[in-house]
Amino acid sequence: MRVLLVNMPWISLGRPAIGVSLLKASLQAEGHDCRVAYGNLLLAGRVGREDYELVCEGLSAAFFAGDWLFAQHLFGQQLDLDAYVATLHHYLDGDQRFARVLRLRAEVGPFLEACLERFGVAGYDLVGFSTTFEQNLASLALARLVKQRHPDKTVVFGGANCEGVMGRELHRSFPWIDYVVSGEADQAFPELVRRLARGQRAPIVPGVVGRGAAAPPALPIADLDALPVPDYDDYFEGLGQLPFAGELRPALLIESARGCWWGARSHCTFCGLNGATMAFRSKSAPRVLAELEGQQRRYGVNRFLAVDNILPYDYFKTLLPALKQRRLGVSLFYEVKSNLKREQVALLRDAGVLALQPGVESLSTPVLKLMRKGVSGLQNVQLLKLCREYGIEIAWNLLYGFPGELPEHYDGMAATLEAVYHLKPPGTAAVIRLDRFSPNFDHAAEFGLTDVRPFALYQHLYPLPPERVANLAYFFEYRHADGRRPESYLSGTLERLAVWKSNAGGDLLMHADGEPHLALVDTRPGREPRRYHLAGLEREVYELCGEVRGRGALLAHLRQRLGDRADVEAGLDAFLEQMVREKLMLREGDQFLSLAVPAGTPPVVDAPAAP
Repeated sequence: MRVLLVNMPWISLGRPAIGVSLLKASLQAEGHDCRVAYGNLLLAGRVGREDYELVCEGLSAAFFAGDWLFAQHLFGQQLDLDAYVATLHHYLDGDQRFARVLRLRAEVGPFLEACLERFGVAGYDLVGFSTTFEQNLASLALARLVKQRHPDKTVVFGGANCEGVMGRELHRSFPWIDYVVSGEADQAFPELVRRLARGQRAPIVPGVVGRGAAAPPALPIADLDALPVPDYDDYFEGLGQLPFAGELRPALLIESARGCWWGARSHCTFCGLNGATMAFRSKSAPRVLAELEGQQRRYGVNRFLAVDNILPYDYFKTLLPALKQRRLGVSLFYEVKSNLKREQVALLRDAGVLALQPGVESLSTPVLKLMRKGVSGLQNVQLLKLCREYGIEIAWNLLYGFPGELPEHYDGMAATLEAVYHLKPPGTAAVIRLDRFSPNFDHAAEFGLTDVRPFALYQHLYPLPPERVANLAYFFEYRHADGRRPESYLSGTLERLAVWKSNAGGDLLMHADGEPHLALVDTRPGREPRRYHLAGLEREVYELCGEVRGRGALLAHLRQRLGDRADVEAGLDAFLEQMVREKLMLREGDQFLSLAVPAGTPPVVDAPAAP
């Protein structure tokens, strides 16, 4: 068969799509003619990089602006234009960016026509659409046009927006879709193509929703080493045709694991990733290393983004030491669990992992327990500090509004924020969203969440009955059953967060320079600049607390040095109390963490941006 796989707006211009690139490699290995068409690149070339990224990176995720542009074309008068514009004006009062979005409406029709021509749709047997997050409406609009002009073409949808009930509803509500692949497509989609190539009509394939009898769910692939290497040739061909191609520094996507080893043990309450595929699987270290080397040679790109939900823990003994030894000159992004130790962070840096998304989410241990994160607030601060020390870029957000949290949890966190103004602040602070497949969504009543309903903005995308919109939605609104309004007890925390994010040059540095004294220079905002000198055992204790240390361990260290003197314990407690009072250390129970970072820490160099 001749198969066209389409990657529509709105996704980043700076990286190819890994799912369709894997499927292309699989189909070509079986002798099928397959091409990946990048609609996002085509649209950006027509409207310009600035306007494309305004929607893709700015207004689409928050306000569905990209989906709405195509919904207007797809459904026309069935949608209330004025109602959506009024809603956006409420959120973007005085913001002129949305005026630019409105001007882009005129580009949608010509762009879809251009897709038919430029992609050569007429020459293919099957047209597949990959849809994740804000790709749904653009994919639906082009798919309908394909079916109108070429009714003989088989139209297939797949991707994260097709998981579970969402995929079944897409198939039911939009009759121009012939098949929907729900779940992992690595085995299901090639099998569908094989059966269609043999002339089977309405084949029943596990994981594929069709017009015939119901099929069983897709089987997740067990051996990730058996997957092909993604074929990104079409992305670079499309990228080269953009007038601003030289302005982009692409990063390649690499996959070394699926599922989440922590989520399989303790599913974070707000996380909607993985759906039915939580079981953790990973590639062998030699396979990942070979794939990195091969893709680096093939495309001349040194920046890689791992799409894994979590770094396989055994890579600290296998892949990362190998990367450190091989010195490929690559820089990587990974998502990690945040309870990393110093030697692990150092190894990540030496292996070229220069950007992390650790899922910090909060600096309050009680709130983290409610999330089921399996870390403490002090461990999260430690990671922020270690990433700064080793020159690793870190991306994280602060979430609040969890069922069961108490105002005093945030009183404690507000005090913590004042002490860490010199570390990397969160990208944003937001009340938790209710995502499909998360425990909060699946067991809303148990978590004290009520009145669960799709985001109100969905009504401006799909002119369908409410129950069908609810089936298509991934993001949901809710109320707390106890009537709480988290913003009412977050004021102190949010005020300090604003200071943190606007910190203009404040810092907390320690200088040693081989001298017997350790100098701590404190210029953090909200206090007079101060300089502290620590020597002898005080310096030892402070440096020992460069990672989280228990009071018992510190006391044992001092007694080993000084013997069982009566004044050792009192002296230690007095010193720790002073350090915590001056916010040079943080304390949680009997655990302590020093906060100053060494002067001259390495800068973050060429770290790939988090996807």
